[in-house]
Amino acid sequence: METDVKEVVIIDQDEEFCQKFETELNQTEDFACAATATDGHEGLQLIFREDPDYVLMDLILPYLDGVSVLDELREEEKIEDVNIIVLSSFLNDQMLKILQNYEIDYFMSKPADFDCIKNRITDLDQDYTLSNYESSLAEQLNSDENEVNMNLEITGLLDEFGVPANIRGYMYLRNAIYLSITDLELVNSITKQLYPKIAENFSTAASRVERAIRHAIKVAWERGNRDKISEYFGYSISETIGRPTNAQFIAKVADDFRLRNRLITN
Repeated sequence: METDVKEVVIIDQDEEFCQKFETELNQTEDFACAATATDGHEGLQLIFREDPDYVLMDLILPYLDGVSVLDELREEEKIEDVNIIVLSSFLNDQMLKILQNYEIDYFMSKPADFDCIKNRITDLDQDYTLSNYESSLAEQLNSDENEVNMNLEITGLLDEFGVPANIRGYMYLRNAIYLSITDLELVNSITKQLYPKIAENFSTAASRVERAIRHAIKVAWERGNRDKISEYFGYSISETIGRPTNAQFIAKVADDFRLRNRLITN
């Protein structure tokens, strides 16, 4: 039986480090080095060309530094599609504050043990898989026809809004709405209860759930059916960001569902 080998792009100006870690990765069963780059410009091109599962990147790079690479990935909305590990000797408090604005999955300081780096990639690999989601959803629905229909209706509405089904935020958002329909308390405590509950369902972090949902709503607003969203959410749209916030989106859809279906929840 073939294993699902995850591909890694390594971006580091130390060519010896790139070669050594490429060799280390290619000796494992679960990971392979897709390509290496010794400058930020080449590294960015490799990410788009190779579409890797993971990027291991230093911040100090010729031509384009690490932050510039992250800026480009965010601009092209690629940053949600790849797990990024920053490995650098330049991780002070100011830099960490800057990096909080990006979808960084893990930080490591140089020098770092190769086995330790591989272990962190392995840890991230357990974070999210579609099979994990389908399994948790199947358990959650527990073969109840009404609950299946609920999820189908939520899916249809998200599709109408134009939320892309191929991004993580789509599944997190669908689960958030479903949980909020079935438990009124969750929608009133999104940060402390709802996000952690979704994170537990998907074996991820609550902060990643929040960011992914925000990204999904943003993409729908900018590229999806904006008229439909504006019509549906009306005055609840945030004046500051010009689109529904996570809380507004989840609460509105969940409340409307309960009203339409006269659903009594705990």
